[in-house]
Amino acid sequence: MKWSGSFASPCLLFVAAAVTGGPVGAQEASKNPTAVAGSEQALEIIRSYPGRGTLADGSKPTAAAEAMKTFKLREGFALDLVASEPAVEQPLSLAWDAKGRLWAVLYRQYQFPAGLKIVEYDNHLRARFDKVPLPPPHGVKGEDVIRVFEDADGDGAFESHKDVITGLNIATSVAVGAGGIWVANPPYLLFYPDANGDDVPDSDAVVKLSGFGIEDTHSVMNSLAWGPDGWLYGANGSTTTGKVVDPASGKTVAWQGQMIWRFDPKTERFEIFAEGGGNTFSLEIDGKGRVFSGTNGGKTRGMFYPQGSYGTKSWGKHGPLTNPYAFGFFEHMKHEGDERRFPQTFTICEGGLFGPELEGHIVAANSLNNVVWSSRIERDGSTYRTVDEANPVESPDRWFRPVYAGLGPDGAVYFADWYDSRLSHVRPVDDWHKTSGRIYRLRPEGKTPVYREGDLGKLPVEELVALFDHPNRLVRRRAVLELGWRGDRSVADSLVAKVDAAEGQASLEALWALNLLGGLSDERATKWLTHPDADVRRWVVRLVGDRRVADGALATALADLALSETDVQVRVQLAASAKRLPPAAALGIVDGLAHHDEDATDPHQPLMIWWAVEAQAESGRKEVEGWLSKAETWKRPLVRDVVLERLMKRYAIAGGAENYASAAFLLAKAPDEATKTKLLEALQSAFEGVTMPSLPDPLSKALQEYSRSLGDSGLVLRVRSGEKGALAEAQKAVLDPKLPTGVRTELVRLLGEGGEKSAIDPLLKILAFDQEYALKRVALQTLARFENESVAKGIIGRYGSTLPSEHGVRSTAERVLAGRLAWARLMMDEVEKAVIKDRDLGSDIVQLMMEHKDADLNARIQKHWPGIAAGAGGIDLAAESARLKQILGGGTGDAAAGKAIFTTRCATCHQLFGEGIALGPDLTGSNRADLGYLLENVLAPSAVVGKDYLLHVFSMKDGSTLSGMVRGETPGFAKLAMPGGATVDVKLADVAKREEVPQSLMPAGLFEALPPGQVADLVKYLASPSQVPLPGEKPAVERASAVPPPPDGVVRIEGEDLVGKTLAKGGNVKVQAMSGFGPAWSGDKHLWWTGGQPGEVLTLKVAGLKPGTYDIALFPTTAKDYATVRVAINGQIKEADLYTEKVLPAAPIRFEKVNVSPTEPLQVDVHLTGANPSALPRYMFGLDRIEAAPAKGAAR
Repeated sequence: MKWSGSFASPCLLFVAAAVTGGPVGAQEASKNPTAVAGSEQALEIIRSYPGRGTLADGSKPTAAAEAMKTFKLREGFALDLVASEPAVEQPLSLAWDAKGRLWAVLYRQYQFPAGLKIVEYDNHLRARFDKVPLPPPHGVKGEDVIRVFEDADGDGAFESHKDVITGLNIATSVAVGAGGIWVANPPYLLFYPDANGDDVPDSDAVVKLSGFGIEDTHSVMNSLAWGPDGWLYGANGSTTTGKVVDPASGKTVAWQGQMIWRFDPKTERFEIFAEGGGNTFSLEIDGKGRVFSGTNGGKTRGMFYPQGSYGTKSWGKHGPLTNPYAFGFFEHMKHEGDERRFPQTFTICEGGLFGPELEGHIVAANSLNNVVWSSRIERDGSTYRTVDEANPVESPDRWFRPVYAGLGPDGAVYFADWYDSRLSHVRPVDDWHKTSGRIYRLRPEGKTPVYREGDLGKLPVEELVALFDHPNRLVRRRAVLELGWRGDRSVADSLVAKVDAAEGQASLEALWALNLLGGLSDERATKWLTHPDADVRRWVVRLVGDRRVADGALATALADLALSETDVQVRVQLAASAKRLPPAAALGIVDGLAHHDEDATDPHQPLMIWWAVEAQAESGRKEVEGWLSKAETWKRPLVRDVVLERLMKRYAIAGGAENYASAAFLLAKAPDEATKTKLLEALQSAFEGVTMPSLPDPLSKALQEYSRSLGDSGLVLRVRSGEKGALAEAQKAVLDPKLPTGVRTELVRLLGEGGEKSAIDPLLKILAFDQEYALKRVALQTLARFENESVAKGIIGRYGSTLPSEHGVRSTAERVLAGRLAWARLMMDEVEKAVIKDRDLGSDIVQLMMEHKDADLNARIQKHWPGIAAGAGGIDLAAESARLKQILGGGTGDAAAGKAIFTTRCATCHQLFGEGIALGPDLTGSNRADLGYLLENVLAPSAVVGKDYLLHVFSMKDGSTLSGMVRGETPGFAKLAMPGGATVDVKLADVAKREEVPQSLMPAGLFEALPPGQVADLVKYLASPSQVPLPGEKPAVERASAVPPPPDGVVRIEGEDLVGKTLAKGGNVKVQAMSGFGPAWSGDKHLWWTGGQPGEVLTLKVAGLKPGTYDIALFPTTAKDYATVRVAINGQIKEADLYTEKVLPAAPIRFEKVNVSPTEPLQVDVHLTGANPSALPRYMFGLDRIEAAPAKGAAR
């Protein structure tokens, strides 16, 4: 088996099982529900959890033929049973191949992965397992099957079927094409090569991607589908997470919850296409290439996803968006009709078989309510709304559970019926009816759907092009894809002519095909930006954006189009592509889009423009400021009302000297007092409830004046003066989103000072608001004043829903709960039920709970955090120091990855290079490069604590406890700063006891909780002489290579310059950009040989050397998936092992006294000999450069 990806799934934790036992399969889990338990906590949940929703009711299934008689169909429609048990069992999804055959995924392993045990359940029944399953066929075999059904005689009936792949373990979806069979089998995307299409894989699976979460098997990766751009698209459900390494860049793509992703089989690029939605378990890409999905909510039929967009989700339960500066999100499509929840499946009927009664309409099967809906889809600005029509299918059979709906190449609409009395996943017992399932076909009455186009994989290219006019979307798309996979460029001219001819759908298909063949040149793209078909223009813009490069005439044409474009969906795509393009091109587009005042009320475009600007806020700072230096820019409603306040808040929250300077720039450029006030309100809201950073003087003074003005607000003054009725008015005002945030936060504080219990309810209601981070932080701090159990219960009730982990909201809630003994006990109750994860609580929260000095509470703390509870005395400092020195002795580590760790673990208290919160010492000027100094301060932070950083503990008269660092006192008040940036003014008259503790807020042995690789990454970043970008983040400025020029007389040949001068016996040779891995590669690129196998050879022809004798040095790259090699030059042979855990430049491979012929270029042969036992066996080779110096003693 070829393993081209890591097995380790970072979103799953390895935990030793507390309840032992052998591997568990689906049958055993069904017979013995407790067999999957790997801990006492999981065992107790399985035994006691009552379950909720639509559970098994003990009824028996109705035979398929009899069940067919119960369906109620819309007039003019017919429903056929095309397969049923025993041929179909627990069908989850369907797909089609080039021969028109139906592929079914039978999800028989559900709901527990084979061979794993559950060591923890949370309150949503999300599981942690004891290990990561190996990719099939390794490890314990699962029960999932991929089965193909065939209509060989073309009569419209599937008379045969066979199993293509068996033994899969939580397999949800299949797609056929691009040389094989692709399977979504989380945590992996698997590829089974099948070059001749005989349905017999040529080898075991190749792991293309790894890291999709399996915490909740009803919410895993799903719905593979080919896009017209040649990418393989998929969905991810709402209650799983993921950390997938993009093979093309080596960067980790991490997310939480629902999103649409895609993978390019050619370049092996992986990326998130769009985020948000419900439990995203369907995916539709319509005839124009637009992306949709169903949902599990009500009052809608699903989501529409523009590229790069962010959608709604349950923030506390599902986690934040990947972009903390999104500052907005899209909702589901509006709907008119049946408002019941669960339009989970989603397809658009574009098959040419139905008439206007269904063609172009959404078909959504609702497995919860045993019905199939049909809805018109209508434009709503740049998005859509849906309107119900008569239901095509209804059934009184409770067992009818259509979990998939999709178009067939014969024009019919197909449904996969799970067929079970149970539907709800919310029960940790496998009592599913494993042996039932059906597949149906919806058709017009009186018509027999038959696929007649044959095997598209074997059609001549001219006939494939002729299919661009076919009425069935699947047939057209398959023809386009087959052309692209075949790579026959002989049709390029005819495709260009077809696009030029403006033939409607056929022109769009021709554009897609030409792009797949590499024929969309900049010149053609520039020309077709003025094409009469809006969908062609939209897709040209999108394909250019996917290249991430546009300059010269093309960049100018994009900017011109942004100004003149009449179709709002094209303008939305322009914004999406601007997010991906270099700053100069992006801001040219944004400037044009900002002129369309009519888009100010569009459901999508205002935020799309903001996201385009936000993407360039730091990497394109110069261009953004240049754009905002023009007075006319500030006059545009889309800029004034959408961009400016968000940009100010974004710079303020991101922090750092450059961002604060940009914030000051915005304020200085404000054209009038009203605009300046709005900017100051945005700035103020960024810092509400957190420590105020050191700001540039103009910014600081303006903010102070603005803050003082809030106190002069009419209602604020009336509350302060004790006016009758003002307090009740304030309780309503804090809930009014139309009031400035600064006024509302001031009123929230006054409600706390008033101490009226009636204020608790509106303060708790604030916690339910979407994305009002600043107001939530202040409301939480204010609620801490009330000694009322309802406060703690209200906060805990919102913890997993509307108290997100981003922007310090959840950490503030945790600190409030930890501050009172009774509330801390309630929080520990939730920790022990895994509603609040112990791994998510910071050490400062744990220390605050310990300040109550309650024996029972401390015993519970000891169980979950033994290291923190023991303090420095619980750590063998000498042993830990020796362990860390061994880990760090090699000097490895990825500074960019270390910055990400610093941001989450250290920046809540420390600043480095101007980023982070200045609670503890600023680390920028410390002796960070000295390993001994660093370890001494990390292992025993309380050994020496400066006076300014002593821990202050305030025991309040109301029984609460506050701890942190005092950052100033005024008569009667002390300002207490806490980790994460939260601040609170402590009223000294309310303090019962105040202690100054010679203890650091930083826990001892911080590195103990980190894996060795993360320790190395963090130390690498801490020792960096200058700032580095986060993984995946574009550097703010061009960075010079750290590789010095070659010495005089030494000839340097760049590896990337040899790419066209190679002969590879196996695999592919291309240029790979290396800037994301640091500055250690000359020219920030290298030659990259991938796909080779041991025994294969890469021959390099090195020209440009004058005849003579040289000492030759090859500078290769090392990584965790690189090969062992044998390099031969003129009979000299050198061996090298190119494995390291991180991507690094290797020590040079040196050859002495190499003779260079006057007639032939120097030949270098690189033989792949194998791989280090610790390496991932992908057998890659990278070459940065070759340097040739005249051999010692040779004439120069």
